[in-house]
Amino acid sequence: MKLQVHIRKRIGSFFLEADLETENGILSLLGPSGCGKTMTLKCISGIERPDEGTITLGSRVLFDSAQKINVIPQKRHTGYMFQDYALFPHMTVRENILAGMGRKPARSAADPFLEQFRIADLGDRLPGELSGGQKQRTAMARIAAQDPEVILLDEPFSAMDTMLKWELEQEMLQTLPQAGKPVIFVSHDLDEVYRMGGNICCMRDGKTGAIISAEQFFDDLKAGRSDLMPGWRVLPPERKG
Repeated sequence: MKLQVHIRKRIGSFFLEADLETENGILSLLGPSGCGKTMTLKCISGIERPDEGTITLGSRVLFDSAQKINVIPQKRHTGYMFQDYALFPHMTVRENILAGMGRKPARSAADPFLEQFRIADLGDRLPGELSGGQKQRTAMARIAAQDPEVILLDEPFSAMDTMLKWELEQEMLQTLPQAGKPVIFVSHDLDEVYRMGGNICCMRDGKTGAIISAEQFFDDLKAGRSDLMPGWRVLPPERKG
């Protein structure tokens, strides 16, 4: 299924120009803080309304300013993981997962997701009793329970230490390809997007760039293609092996 985003939005002096297309697999949206990455995700999910443009998912039109179409977030079928995971604080892990499954699902409906994300023993705990990694697994389980048509991940590893980040990246890399859906992974960390693979789209000052494979991106970056990330003082990750 193809996700196509061609939108414009102005907030004060900031102007977002997001043009990207992606199909099943991971697209990393890479750029410095404040460049418009999160705003792009919010427009796709329906949390924010663009000023103009179109957003389509497969044959469905989610937003079209000319035709005055703006599908509400609940009907867009997007799974959005916020930076803070946005778990309901007064609901248990099980209840958080069930909250993504529509009206009054059976308690047992959460069991497959508790097992899949290795949190079966945490089902009766509240988010305040969980570690960062456990919260992330719960948030991923809730997204999986929603069975969304596109998955949006907003810097999901930003608050984690290096070891936990690596462990959860590996888990996510095992889970996401199996979903068979478009995934947009937002990050400002070159190492993260290197490990995630897939395709990369750089973003700067509210504007998206070309979409290229991760392999091509890092080959070009290592070869000195400074225009890929203008204004950034970065070194590409070292290739292993």
